[in-house]
Amino acid sequence: MGGVLMRRGGYRQREVDEERLVHQFPGLDRKAVGAFFTPAPLVERTLALALTHLGEGPLTVVDPACGAGAFLTAAARLRPDARLCGLELDPEVARVCQARVPGADVRAGDALRGGLEPLLAATPPEHRELWVGNPPYNGTSPVLKDARTYARLRALLPLALPPGTSLRDDFAFFLLVAAHRLVSRPGVLAFITPATLLDAFLYAPLRQSLLGTLALREVVDLGPGVFRGTQVRTCITVWSSLPGPRATPRFERQDGQRQDFTPAAPEWRLVPTAPEAEELDARWRAEGEPLTTLVPVSLPGVKTRFDELLVDADPDRLMARLRAFAMTREEELPDFARAHGLPEELLPKLRALKAGPPLSVDPCYVRPFFRYGGARHRGTLPPEARAYCYLDRRLIPRGDHRLRGPYDPHLGAVKLLFNVRELPLSAALLEDEGCVHDHRHARFAPLYVPQRLRDEGLLVTRSVSTLGELGPLVPNLSPRGQAWAESLGGPLPAFRALVNFLNGPEVQDIWAPAFGASRVVPVPLKDLEAK
Repeated sequence: MGGVLMRRGGYRQREVDEERLVHQFPGLDRKAVGAFFTPAPLVERTLALALTHLGEGPLTVVDPACGAGAFLTAAARLRPDARLCGLELDPEVARVCQARVPGADVRAGDALRGGLEPLLAATPPEHRELWVGNPPYNGTSPVLKDARTYARLRALLPLALPPGTSLRDDFAFFLLVAAHRLVSRPGVLAFITPATLLDAFLYAPLRQSLLGTLALREVVDLGPGVFRGTQVRTCITVWSSLPGPRATPRFERQDGQRQDFTPAAPEWRLVPTAPEAEELDARWRAEGEPLTTLVPVSLPGVKTRFDELLVDADPDRLMARLRAFAMTREEELPDFARAHGLPEELLPKLRALKAGPPLSVDPCYVRPFFRYGGARHRGTLPPEARAYCYLDRRLIPRGDHRLRGPYDPHLGAVKLLFNVRELPLSAALLEDEGCVHDHRHARFAPLYVPQRLRDEGLLVTRSVSTLGELGPLVPNLSPRGQAWAESLGGPLPAFRALVNFLNGPEVQDIWAPAFGASRVVPVPLKDLEAK
C-alpha cells in the first residue's frame, strides 16, 4: 500500500498521497486491519531491491494487500511487460486501485482466507513471481479468533512453537503464505514488515522456517517513524526461490552502511552481530546463569483493564469515585463519566460492569499501586509512579495466576522489576509494599517467595488451599544465586547488584543492542562478586 510517481506517454503525473487518499473511506478501521499506506520513495526502494534479484523474462507481480495500488502502479512503470495482480480486503479501496492500474487484475478479498487462489490460478506456468508489498500489521491478528483459518495458516509453519514464541500478527501469516507459494515456483518476495521480524524471540520459528525454504538476499533496517503517525520500527526483507547458489545476505543499516552476515541458530536473527557482543555473551553464559533461572519466580504485573476507574493517585478520590459508580443507575452513566472526567468511549466498559453483580465498595480492596514505566523508571520508581488501585478481583477480568489461590505475589516490600527479550532492557528495585502495573513485557520478582513455589513452579499454587501449604518464605534465587547472595551480604544486596548490572554499560551498550530482543541476559555471578 502506498503512493508513487506515475509516468505515462512521456508525461509525469502528480504524486498520489496515499494517506490523503485513504481518508476517502471513513468506514475503514485502519488500526484494526493494519492499514498504514507506504510513502512513494519506500515503494520505489522496495521494488528496486526486488527487481535486482529477478532478472529478465515473463513476470507476474503479486501484492496480496494492495491497498490503493502504490506497488502495482510502480511495478507497471518499472516492468510494463509484467502481469499485475492485487488483492485488497476493502472493496472500495480495491476499486480505487483498479482505477489507478487499469491493466492489473485487482480483486476484493482476504489473502489469509482463500482470496488469493482464484487470482493466482491464471498465472502462466513460465512466469516468475514477484510478491511485493506492505502487508498489514496490527499487533494481534483477528485470525487468532478464527480457529479454522489459524489452523490452516499454522500448518504452513512445520516447526514447533517453543514457549515465548508465536504467530500473532498478520504480517507473519502473509510471509508464510507467500513463502509457501514460492517454494513451488521461482520468484522473489520483498515485504515491508515490523522489524520484530529481524530479531524478536517471538518470531524465531518463523525466521527459521523462512530461511529453510527461501534464500535471504537483502535486509534493510528502516528504523522508526517511516509511516506517518506511527513510531513502529520497520524493515525490508528480500527473499528468493530462484535456482542457483545461495549468496550471503546483505544487511543495510539506517545510516546506509552495508554488511554481509549469516543468520545462525538458535534464534536465526536477521541482523549482524558485533564480535564484542558475541564474546561477552559466550563468556557470561559460561560463567553465569540466565536471569530467569537465577531468579526463578517472576510474574507480569496487574492490568486492571480499566485504570481510569480503578486507579488513582489519591486513595480518597478513588473511593469517592467508586462509591459514586456503585450508586449510579445505568441510564445515568454518561453523567457519571462526565462528572469524573472519563471519556465517552469508556461507557461500554462502565455498562459492562453494571451488568455484573451489584458492586459493594469496601476500603479493604484499596492497595498501593506503582505505575512501572520500564526504561523511564530505570533504577528506582519516582514518586509520581505511586498510586492506589482498587483490587477487587471481580472487577479485574483475567486476573489469572497473579491473583489466584492463597498466594499473593504483590505482598512483600521488595521486588525486582525488569523486562526480558525486549528493548530497551531495564531494571528497577521497588522497596515499598504494593502492586505493580503490567507494563508491556515487564516482570516483577518478589525478594522472598514460598519455598514450594520457588522449587516447583507457579502451578503448585493451584493445588493448595492455604498459604501454609506452600512452605516458609525463602530467597527468590537459584542455588547458585543463594550462594552468590551470601557473598554479597544477603538477598537484598544481590537484587541491588542485579539492578546495577542490568542498567550497566556492558549490558546496555554491548549486549542488549545485539541480543536484548532475542535472549535472556546471562548474569556473570563471579564478575558481580568482584564488584
